[in-house]
Amino acid sequence: MGEAAKTGRNDACPCGSGKKHKRCCGSAEAMAKRPVGPASPSNESTARLAALAGELMKAGRIEEAIAPLARLAELAPDPERIHDLGMACLLARRVPEALAHLRRAVAMRPDVARSQFSLGLALQQSGDDRGALASYGRAVALAPGLGEAHAKMADLLLRDGRRTEAALAFDRAAAAAPGSTAGQMWRAKALVTRGRTREAEAALRAVIARDPAASGEAHLMLGNLLGEAGRFDEAATSLERSLELAPWQATAHHTLVSLRRITEADRPLYERIVARLEATDVAPRQRMTLHFAAGKALDDLGDYAGAMRHFDAANEIRRRLFPVDRRAFPDQVDRLIGRFTRGFFEAHGALGSADDTPVLVVGMPRSGTTLTERIVASHPSASGGGELAFWNERASTLALGDVASIAAAAPKLAADYLAVLHDIGPGKERVVDKMPGNFLWIGLVHLLFPKARFIHCRRNPVDTCLSLYSTDITGNWGFASDRADLVAYYRDYLRLMEHWRKVIPEDRLLEVDYEAVTGAPEEQTRRIIAWTGLAWDPACLSPEKNLETVRTANKWQARQPVYRTSVERWRKYERWLGALSELLPAEARGAEPHAEGVEGS
Repeated sequence: MGEAAKTGRNDACPCGSGKKHKRCCGSAEAMAKRPVGPASPSNESTARLAALAGELMKAGRIEEAIAPLARLAELAPDPERIHDLGMACLLARRVPEALAHLRRAVAMRPDVARSQFSLGLALQQSGDDRGALASYGRAVALAPGLGEAHAKMADLLLRDGRRTEAALAFDRAAAAAPGSTAGQMWRAKALVTRGRTREAEAALRAVIARDPAASGEAHLMLGNLLGEAGRFDEAATSLERSLELAPWQATAHHTLVSLRRITEADRPLYERIVARLEATDVAPRQRMTLHFAAGKALDDLGDYAGAMRHFDAANEIRRRLFPVDRRAFPDQVDRLIGRFTRGFFEAHGALGSADDTPVLVVGMPRSGTTLTERIVASHPSASGGGELAFWNERASTLALGDVASIAAAAPKLAADYLAVLHDIGPGKERVVDKMPGNFLWIGLVHLLFPKARFIHCRRNPVDTCLSLYSTDITGNWGFASDRADLVAYYRDYLRLMEHWRKVIPEDRLLEVDYEAVTGAPEEQTRRIIAWTGLAWDPACLSPEKNLETVRTANKWQARQPVYRTSVERWRKYERWLGALSELLPAEARGAEPHAEGVEGS
């Protein structure tokens, strides 16, 4: 019997919530305590099966409980019994079977919120976040007071970068459980999502004070919050406490590794991560995160072959969790190029706002966008907003919709965006939005804000793609899990940026090369600040002293003085570049790349 068969009431719930099983997916013994009606030979049989299943579930012997639950569902095929069988399969990590049973239960009784919620858990475990979000949505439509379903929805929305919707969902979760520890926790999550860090820290500390022995998730969130604020020692203490309470947490291990450069003194941390990877009860998404953490540790230690083995393992999981439609992105680029022409801007120029507050830092993720944002945001007349989800949430449909829809939405859209920026930097002349993927929406943003400035961050393409491949980035970046997909995506990104250069005025779009900034920081910093229209301020030369929150995969690196150690990082991994070597200039393609999938690849 594997680890999954030993899930007890006080163990981590295998759904991945980070909570105890008894506080998450329901009381295990209750699964098998359904009324069976008046005594009869068949009812006596179902009663015995129910009693046996209940005893096995109470003992945490989930695998053994599945057989009597299956027989029970066969003898009494009502939706509740089938639901219980599905949940037992889910707890035992038999996700495909769980999905089949839970779908059947929902088909029989689609109006049961608990079944819709459980189906959402199974879909989420299978990697189908979109399906899970829909199931949670149906659950809360049936039972608006089901706080946990609102919270699960919020987690998925946040993972997808939809921060505004996520915060509202956390609000609804908290309102459904007023006065409870869970309600306090969800309120804290809403504050974190909105970037109200001081209030969030106070709320998290209140949760910990209220329930010190069961606050692993609160310690995890507090550790992450403190890490974003640059309080690394405090963050590490919170994360270690989180792991004491909930040692299965993959995110805590990953954040610990990200808080500093790992040295030989940290070898025990790496060994703990490997030990966790050897367990059998690790959900795929958590296993992916642990592999990324282990890879980062070995990268710091100079074991590049070992690091790449972990990165490959992480990306094998990421490919399954986030499958890619290889035609979707090039088609989208074609349509954006076709829509936003010089003629289009000339014909619809009256839609634009005269406000020049926005500075959008765009480019591929891992191309130096954080450094560029922090340089500008170090100016006393500027603020940094981090990766704002505003345009990803609003532009994807509107940008390619009919012109009448754009014209109708323009005034409110511009006002809403300015409200977000002015809330981040009240009274500031410039506010930076450093969502890298906004390179898709340059056309729409320029249409609505002709005076907005765009800073396009560029970095060696192989360094950029290798960093994406080796990083557990937020959101669904499925293309990053395959070397060939990365190359194709990168080429389409270049194609779109070439178009923007042709149709956006030169004084609105600045190209900034990471290698130039790290090689001649003062010269490039002065160039950037002058281009934003701000007077020179020497504070911009020390972005590491900027106290604003850092929400990036490498929190520690973002708070170091400008360094060049990441320039040409690809050379350390030259043997394992595979298709990424296609992005190297011809003269740099010296080594024969390893075939992907072999030892060390």
